[in-house]
Amino acid sequence: MPARVVLLAAMVLTAVVYWAGLSGPFIFDDQPNLEPIQRWLAGDTTWQAVVFGNESGLLGRPVSMGSFVLSAYFGGHTTFAYKLGNLIVHLLCGLVGWQVIRRLLAEDARLAPRADLLASVVVGLWLLHPINASTVLYSVQRMAQLSTLFVLASLWTYLAARRQLAAGRLGLAVPGLFLLFPLFVAAGLMSKENAAVAPALCLVIELAYFLARPEHKRVRQAFFGVFLALPAIAVFAALFLAPDKLIGSYSERDFTLAERLLTQSRALMDYVGTLLVPRTPLMGLYTDDFAASTGLFSPATTAVSILALLLISALAIKLRKRAPSFFAGWFFFLVAHSVESGILPLELYFEHRNYLPGFGLILAVVGLTALLPDDLPLNVFSPKQLGFLIAGGFAAAFAMGTLGRANVWQAEDTILEQGLKHHPGSLRAQLTRATISMRQGNLQGSYDAFADLVASKHPRVQAVGRISWVTLDCISRKPVTKRELQHAVSYARPSLSSSEVPALRLLARVVREQGCGEVTHSDVADAIASMLDRASKQPDSARAKWLTRFLAAETYLQAGKIAEAQKQAELAWNASGDLPVGVLLAQIYAGRGMKPEAERLVVTLRQRMKPYDKTGQAELAKVQALLAKL
Repeated sequence: MPARVVLLAAMVLTAVVYWAGLSGPFIFDDQPNLEPIQRWLAGDTTWQAVVFGNESGLLGRPVSMGSFVLSAYFGGHTTFAYKLGNLIVHLLCGLVGWQVIRRLLAEDARLAPRADLLASVVVGLWLLHPINASTVLYSVQRMAQLSTLFVLASLWTYLAARRQLAAGRLGLAVPGLFLLFPLFVAAGLMSKENAAVAPALCLVIELAYFLARPEHKRVRQAFFGVFLALPAIAVFAALFLAPDKLIGSYSERDFTLAERLLTQSRALMDYVGTLLVPRTPLMGLYTDDFAASTGLFSPATTAVSILALLLISALAIKLRKRAPSFFAGWFFFLVAHSVESGILPLELYFEHRNYLPGFGLILAVVGLTALLPDDLPLNVFSPKQLGFLIAGGFAAAFAMGTLGRANVWQAEDTILEQGLKHHPGSLRAQLTRATISMRQGNLQGSYDAFADLVASKHPRVQAVGRISWVTLDCISRKPVTKRELQHAVSYARPSLSSSEVPALRLLARVVREQGCGEVTHSDVADAIASMLDRASKQPDSARAKWLTRFLAAETYLQAGKIAEAQKQAELAWNASGDLPVGVLLAQIYAGRGMKPEAERLVVTLRQRMKPYDKTGQAELAKVQALLAKL
């Protein structure tokens, strides 16, 4: 069967199995990232504000945001429009990935005669793999998809240029290596920052297939020097000179850098197992219950996982000459994980991190077939027929698994039901359970969810559960006392994280909008301030801490405690330089008649504010109106 027919069949089947999930709900951070697009459609903001105003990652991911704008322009602010766009990008990744894989396999002496067909098998299995469902059907994960697409395009460029070098056509190779390649990498970085792995993946390819080739050594050295060595030096310099820029957020986590690195050995081996034998019911979004490793034998699977990773890597190195695609695929998998499974203080486990690495692991498995003898004795099937049966069996199993996941992803209730079944200790799952129950008017269901949080062995989960319980009592119009609020916040940890901020914000909003027994705005503000006092050793620059200070300032302001509001706003502004914080502080200064301070701050805010930030400009106009009256 022609390779392109196999690829086309896989792409059509992929579209079919995903179709059921395209009308599924927005989840998690979909709304915060996509809400500006809804305002753009309503004429309340500009497209520039949407594309360049996102605060995700270091670069704001404008390419991803631009693609969302296109989806909304053609399909409106609907989940179907965004997820259909994701499916299209998924298929494009398959097409570009096929061009990359076929060129890699063409450099493998044993597999080169079947390179195109084997590439179709690799890409077909990747397209249909159930692990990718939570990337394709989670709207904002297009950021990960586009990053992957541009990384694959950069690898295709590198391989094409590498072939030109081998043929002595330097005039064609150099523009590809030094112009087109960095353009694709830059586009990837502006989609999501893990595209930074592209040059290192080129090194993996070089070591696997081209190590013995001497042509144009200086050009290759210049390429890796500019795009790999210099960035690596910059990263190490940043770690040495300003470590807080990269790893400062560990103060918001309940694990250390060492514990995260230990834990990633288990996560990587879990990913390997899931890619090889998908455990579809266990997959999903509610993996925040993945326990951290606190030592080599805590749990014991940490040491086992490290040993397994080392043994597989050693085997890949030993077999590099005989099975270069196994070497390339395995180290592709590891290197592609190096950003999100490395030193950065990210969550411990997310299956969407395998979107790019999945190509590598499947390639590694296919690459092992190079070790099979040509005259393999088979009584019934030829080696080619047996290969088709095995690949077809896996493809059918993957398609059924993905179809099942797509059906689950049709509704928030079914996503949550499966998550709670397999991850009952997930804070994210229990909060979603409480939210859905509250939306349905089932307050008892919300209380049951918070009871599970309060009973957790994790202190931070307990704290969030107790704060949320008080909020639910407020919503239920129960006679909440100040003592109950004080008791709830007494469970706060000596550091604040992103988990407490939304819980506190909801409490403050409920108290503001409907009241809460004898608990007042001032009481809530004092409770938030007490949590900040408890976190005195946490750096003020920690995002969760200055966001909590910002909330404390807003709540004190609503309570009429202007001096306390000013103190918290000043601390938050000095720690973050965040524009909304600065605007609030300017309003406080103006309201207190502190005209010089307000005017200086307004000048600073004007300088930092983007010309398309209509909301920020409107808020500053209010401050200036107050100043005009002084």
